Amino acid sequence: MEVMDIQLDSVDSTQTYAQQNQSDFDSKKITCISAEEQTKGRGRFKREWRSPKGVNLYTTFYFQLPRKTKHLGSLCQIMTCSFANVLIKEGICPKIKWPNDVQLSGKKLSGTLCETSFKNDTVDIFLGIGINVNMSIEDLSQIDQPATSLKAETNKEWDRKDLLEKLKKQFASDLDKFIKDGFTPFHSQFENLLAYIGETVECFDGEKKWTGICHSITNEGQLNLYLPNGEIKTLQTGDLEVHPS
Repeated sequence: MEVMDIQLDSVDSTQTYAQQNQSDFDSKKITCISAEEQTKGRGRFKREWRSPKGVNLYTTFYFQLPRKTKHLGSLCQIMTCSFANVLIKEGICPKIKWPNDVQLSGKKLSGTLCETSFKNDTVDIFLGIGINVNMSIEDLSQIDQPATSLKAETNKEWDRKDLLEKLKKQFASDLDKFIKDGFTPFHSQFENLLAYIGETVECFDGEKKWTGICHSITNEGQLNLYLPNGEIKTLQTGDLEVHPS
C-alpha cells in the first residue's frame, strides 16, 4: 500500500488529528501523520504520552481495511513487529512486551495505540506509535514507568527522519502481508521476541487482573496465560506487568 505523508510542527495528538481529518485522506493509501511535538499525546487506557519537541517520533498511520480482514484485533502487534524489525536491521536486539511495547534493557522504548471506526463493509484504522529516539535521561526520568531511548541505549544521536522512513517501508510491507494472511506470518517472530515468557505476570484486561505464567502467543496475536489452577487463559488485550516477587 502506498504511503502519503503529513508532517506537523505541533499538534495536540497525531491520533486525534487523524480522526478529525480522515475525510481528507485517500482511503486506498496509508496516510502517515507525524509531529515534532504533541501537547496532549495519549497512549493506551487514556494514559498521557510524554511528547517533548524535536527529540522523538510521534506518528499515526491511517488506513482503511475490509471489515472481513482476518485478525483485525492484532494490528497493534503488527506495528510492534515492524518497529522491532527496523531495530534488528540496525543491529539492536529488542524485546516485545505484549501486546504493544518494544523494550530495550527491560525498559519501554515505544508503544502503539490502535483505534478503529467500523462502517458497513470497511474499518477505519488509526494506528499510532510513539518512539523515544533522542530523549534525554532527564526527560526519561519524568515518565511514570521505566523508559529508555535509542540515544540512551546507543550513546549516539539518531536521524529521526531516516528512522521514520525505514518504519514506513517496513510497515507498508508488513501490512500487505497481514491483509493477505492475518497475524499468522508474524506469530513465530513475535513469540521469539516476547518478554517475560516463562515468568509470573499480572495482566489487567480492562475488567479483571489475571495472574499467571506468560506462556505463549496464539496464531491471532493473543496472549496465553498459564493460571495457577492449570488452565490456559487467552487474553485479547490487556496491560501486562511482572508479578511482584
